[in-house]
Amino acid sequence: MASHNQATSDLNSNATSTATTTTATATTTTTSANNNSGNSSNSGGNKMTSPLLRPLSPSRCISPRPPSPSSPSIFALNGASVPRSGSPGSNMFLRTNLTGTTRGTAEKRPDGDVGAIQLFTSIQSTDFLNFSINNRTYSQQISAAAAAGTLCAISCSTRFIKNYEVMWMEHLYSFIGGSLGCAEGEKLCMGFEHATELGLPAIVVSRSGGARMQEGTLSLMQMAKVSAAVQAFKAQRLPYISVCLDPTYGGTTASYAMQGDIRISVRQARIGFAGENVILNTVYKMNQEAYDKDCPPGFQSAPFVQQHGQLDILVDDLVQVEEAVGKVLTILNAPRDWHIKAADMIPGENNPPEDYRPDYSKSRRADRVQAQDIIEQLFTNFVELQGDGRIGYDRCIRGGIALLDGCPVMIIATYKGHDAISMQQANFGMATPAGYRTAQRLMYLAEHFGIPVVSLVDTPGAYPSFESEVDGQPEAIASNLTTMAGLRVPFITLMVGEGGSGGALAIAMGDRIAMLSEGYYGVITPEGAVSILCRYANDSEKMAKFQSDCHAMAATQRIYPTDLLELGVIDEIIWERDTDKYNDCPETLSKIKYFIMRSIADASNLSHTELVNERHDKFRNMGRYQKLTAQQQASIPVSPPLVRRVTAVPPKTDPKNELSPDVTRLMRFIADVIVNGPNSLFWTPPPSDITPIEPLHPVNPIPLAQRPKNAKAVLDAEGPDAVSRWILEQNRVFITDTTMRDAHQSLLATRVRTADLLCAAEEASSVLHNAFSFEMWGGATFDVCLRFLHECPWKRLRDLRQKIPNVLFQMLLRGSNAVGYASYPDNVIEKFIQLAAKNGIDVFRIFDCFNDLSQMMLPINTVKACGKIAEVCICFTGNFLSPDERIYTLDYYVDLARRIDAAGAHIIAIKDMAGLFRPQMAEPFMRALRSATRLPIHFHTHNTSSASFTSVVNMAKFGCNIVDLAMASMSDTTSQPSMNAFLATMEGDPRSPPINYLTLEKLDLLWGNIRATYFPFESGLRAGTARVYEHQIPGGQYTNLISQCKSLGIWHRWGEVLDMYRDVNRLFGDIIKVTPSSKCVGDMALFLMSNNMTCADVMKTPIDFPQSVVSLFKGNLGFPHHGFPPELTRIILKGAKPLTVRPGASLPPVDFNALSVELQKKHARPFTEEELISSVFYPKEFDEFVTFTAKFGGDLIMQLPTYTFTFGMKINQTIVVQSLVDSSAPTFRLTLQRIGPLSHENFRTLVFIVNDGQRFETKLKESRSSESTALSPLSSMANPSDPSHIPSPLPGIVDKIYVNIGDKVAKSTVLMSVAAMKMEVQVKAPHDGTVEKICVQVGTKVDNKTLLAQVVELPKAKSSS
Repeated sequence: MASHNQATSDLNSNATSTATTTTATATTTTTSANNNSGNSSNSGGNKMTSPLLRPLSPSRCISPRPPSPSSPSIFALNGASVPRSGSPGSNMFLRTNLTGTTRGTAEKRPDGDVGAIQLFTSIQSTDFLNFSINNRTYSQQISAAAAAGTLCAISCSTRFIKNYEVMWMEHLYSFIGGSLGCAEGEKLCMGFEHATELGLPAIVVSRSGGARMQEGTLSLMQMAKVSAAVQAFKAQRLPYISVCLDPTYGGTTASYAMQGDIRISVRQARIGFAGENVILNTVYKMNQEAYDKDCPPGFQSAPFVQQHGQLDILVDDLVQVEEAVGKVLTILNAPRDWHIKAADMIPGENNPPEDYRPDYSKSRRADRVQAQDIIEQLFTNFVELQGDGRIGYDRCIRGGIALLDGCPVMIIATYKGHDAISMQQANFGMATPAGYRTAQRLMYLAEHFGIPVVSLVDTPGAYPSFESEVDGQPEAIASNLTTMAGLRVPFITLMVGEGGSGGALAIAMGDRIAMLSEGYYGVITPEGAVSILCRYANDSEKMAKFQSDCHAMAATQRIYPTDLLELGVIDEIIWERDTDKYNDCPETLSKIKYFIMRSIADASNLSHTELVNERHDKFRNMGRYQKLTAQQQASIPVSPPLVRRVTAVPPKTDPKNELSPDVTRLMRFIADVIVNGPNSLFWTPPPSDITPIEPLHPVNPIPLAQRPKNAKAVLDAEGPDAVSRWILEQNRVFITDTTMRDAHQSLLATRVRTADLLCAAEEASSVLHNAFSFEMWGGATFDVCLRFLHECPWKRLRDLRQKIPNVLFQMLLRGSNAVGYASYPDNVIEKFIQLAAKNGIDVFRIFDCFNDLSQMMLPINTVKACGKIAEVCICFTGNFLSPDERIYTLDYYVDLARRIDAAGAHIIAIKDMAGLFRPQMAEPFMRALRSATRLPIHFHTHNTSSASFTSVVNMAKFGCNIVDLAMASMSDTTSQPSMNAFLATMEGDPRSPPINYLTLEKLDLLWGNIRATYFPFESGLRAGTARVYEHQIPGGQYTNLISQCKSLGIWHRWGEVLDMYRDVNRLFGDIIKVTPSSKCVGDMALFLMSNNMTCADVMKTPIDFPQSVVSLFKGNLGFPHHGFPPELTRIILKGAKPLTVRPGASLPPVDFNALSVELQKKHARPFTEEELISSVFYPKEFDEFVTFTAKFGGDLIMQLPTYTFTFGMKINQTIVVQSLVDSSAPTFRLTLQRIGPLSHENFRTLVFIVNDGQRFETKLKESRSSESTALSPLSSMANPSDPSHIPSPLPGIVDKIYVNIGDKVAKSTVLMSVAAMKMEVQVKAPHDGTVEKICVQVGTKVDNKTLLAQVVELPKAKSSS
């Protein structure tokens, strides 16, 4: 040590001779100590010269090494010989005999006491790097501080605290924020060395921002330098107490501030390694909002740090710091005279009561004595040392240092509580890994200070939780066992109450183990053992036998004190009195005290080696087993037969009770919704206002035979022509209810399921008997049923027809497009209409997106041939009142009406898809139409502008025969106007419909509840917008367009999307926009938006257009009466010729027999005519539907409540699955019993109970976070400067790939297609070339400009000269 202090650098060459003198003295002192300890060695392994053990080896790991024979006694750190415990001078570090001031200069303390002696005052910081920044040098900072009397940021002094002299080292925050530099590191090292020389406790008071940047890497090295000094100091078994003030950060915290044996902090301190700005800049990139959101409450405050196991004691100020330090030193310096105290104690009677009957449940009595009671009533001066010193604090296992009859001990105890609140605060006596690591830390501290450990055990077991397993509960318990096995201080255990499993053993490997008489100690609680080992036929049997089985189990396992004493597990029983209470048990406490004192005294007579060896032998000899003789071993077969598992024959079950395949498939579907559904309540709870949908049944309905004559009765009895005449004869306006089709198509993306329509059907049939029709089929409902709802659209039609036999059913037929998005062969249109009529459709609303009558003639004639009503549409657009209107004039509509009448229509419908028909148009329009036709007029509109309600009222007043309306809760904005409001408004009018609006209230409330269930599909449009008169987007498309924008990531540019839709319509020549032509306009608008292009760019930039746009201009949907712009047609078709005839006439007929054979071969089952026609319209979607229903349960899915279909189920929720149309069909009660945890292979197990008895278990993979359509992290963007790179034209999903690597392709060859929300764009080769690389696969999610493939251009052939 002398050589170290004398070999100083030039920076501290001014050290005073006083320090040298001290060093020389220290050299002599150390030698004396070594000589003394060497004289006391013997072959027995360091017999104690006092009742306590000798000190440990200076270097100690988790598994302690044997002590060095020359290790000095813990009582001989100053070189003095050690008297027996209890004699004068046996204190550990009390040094009141130090006199004189030769070690430094006296300093007056703030409280006026002269007692602090400043040391090493010649050490000063220096600017050895010539550091300068922002025109301020480090030298200037040092000089300014020196002028104020401060040479560096550390002050070292010896002072007295509670009569104990200590080495006090303190940061001076006024000197460059108390930062750690070379001078500071030197003074701290000298302080620890000085404390070692004098045998003083070391106190370091930290207040620092960390290592000093002005001194570069050498400041960083001071962390290592001081840490080495701390370790050398700790090797002498002297106490090191660390104190943290505000702030303590960086290198200070990451070294000596957190290396104290005991750590104290003022409550107001901020403590950490990386400060807020460092975290904010490094991790959060200066995103303050994200930082604030993630920042834990109280982050880096002293209470926060203590809660995370890194601080022992919190105080309010420095005065309390000194009080805490004094209390700790008083305990550690107390006499270790256990022999004398134990010898003076008189043991009380300790006999079992005559009527003793063991009962494990008594250990849990709330009024029984517990570990914390023993600490409070038996020990004094208890100082709790909290946390594991690293990351954890436990509410159950707690401990600290205390005095027992004036002698120091380390207590480790499991806390419980005497009431519900305190029990909960102590985690019901169950420890986490942090608790066991806290116990291990306290064991090491006890060994370090040379004081015995007393463990008080009362726990049902370690805390069984996910967090405990993640944090390493097995490792924490296992580490404690080896620590206790090698601990070189006495370890005394008292089993206070419960001794449950390894959780109790982890702090119970005592040299002596006593047990209170009402406790138990076993491998598991009796209840746990019975739950695992016993089997009960049912819950009733378990309830009747469980408690008695638990007591029998306890007796069988011999977990009671008398058994454990006989088995050698414990050494002593402390018999309690029946009248003992936790606050009144003096005799029991006296016995406990006597046991502990006597046990410590006995163990203290042993050396380190003897103590560890005896503990080893104690536990080594535990256990009972049979040792076979040679003869017995010889009788055992050399190769024992393999034990083969006999497969149990399952008991025969009644076939009536077996679950049908459809039911099991249905539960697999529900399980998939729960685990992987996008709206699953397992992940995100739905809004609280959603209520279960129950069928609405009419109260006292009028029998059908007694109801008044309506249009349905006329059609069925007299035919469609009679219906036309009958309508004209009625002096009233009729209504069509669109709620079951166009209303939810416009508001909820067509997502309303058949199950909910059936819930409303009977009431609608009753209260709307006098309506003209229900529009409930066709349009987008057909493909949505297959694609999203997993139900057959034909079954929807048949089921609703069964529930509503008395009102006309109406569908929307897209002319030659039927219910698809393309033109189809004539035989397909004919077959479809025939099947629709057969299954229940009465009114076919036929339209063509360009009002092309030639496209509608085939449907008109087919409908008439079926004896149904042909309602032919005039699709309305433009503004015939405007003098600027040149295309869609009033004359245009009059001519169209005249030709429709001549074509044989029964009714003319005015189909105002976007709500462009203004209220003031009604009178001139109706007057003009009546000049051309006497057919009934049926008006359809959307209330996007909020003005269409008035348009409907005006049309009714000016002679319109039928108007489309929707139930109030499903009306307005992009839907139809409110039926309820219309009926109320028309009351008293001669043309008022004979329907009271108040009779609709129950049905309207039901529809309100139904709509709430479909909230994920709401567009978000909360009010009307008059801008529709400019952009002209149809109501049914408006909500879809919003969804598409959100999918493409351009929802924030919605206003630009509306502008682009308007501009594309004008670019296309102001066409009529109705499905499917409106989709083409929308596709083009979104395509241009996604590629940041304008309509002007289309005319000059070669692009691959969306496939729907190409099809439109080719004539596959027909042609507008005024044609497409010729130049635009040439650009889009790229040289191809448009059709010159009606599309359907040019298409070959479909061979339905061949299609049937093909589908039967693919799906291994026969198909109906309806299914065949569905396959023609939507081949891909139909195949997926068939596959889905085969996997998940067919028609039963249609019976599933929508809440379950959309959101899944909650644990213990029961649903009823029943048919609403077939009362003879079976009903199933399904209860979700369990959703299992995620396995390492991403599987979950779900358990259902069917009909309150049958158990069904299914296992499926959780794919939410790893969907195949996820954007690949390996996806790269196309390089626009590389002509071989083929970019994605828009964000979407790769739908088809038509080429393979190595293919030779010509320019404009279709390579693949990318789809987004029904919009498909074909990606074509930009040149002749070879496909060198395909970077995606079908289903890959791509962004705009994502690299799809590489096509290397072929070298051009050289021209011959």
